[in-house]
Amino acid sequence: MSPAPMNPSPLLSSPLAVNVLDAQSLLAAFGVLGVGVVMFAETGLLIGFFLPGDSLLFTAGLLCTGTADRGVRLSLLPLLLTAAAGALAGSQCGFVLGRRAGGALLARSR
Repeated sequence: MSPAPMNPSPLLSSPLAVNVLDAQSLLAAFGVLGVGVVMFAETGLLIGFFLPGDSLLFTAGLLCTGTADRGVRLSLLPLLLTAAAGALAGSQCGFVLGRRAGGALLARSR
């Protein structure tokens, strides 16, 4: 008797399963809004250091050319505006977090 074939978990094959470290997976799932959120988290929050911001922007730019054969196509103007807004808002949020909590963190480490 041969063993029964293994079926992948429905969660792993779900379109909602996204690899946050893969730029093309992020773009296919979230599009332009995902670029803005990643740029915000990478520039302003302490958790954004592992996100693929540079490669995400590069891949998004390639998907704006219209020659991608994967089915994901982005428009350049919304991408530029969303990436810039996400980066600006993230840097301002990081500044405010540092201004309010930075002194307490430095005093605690001394």
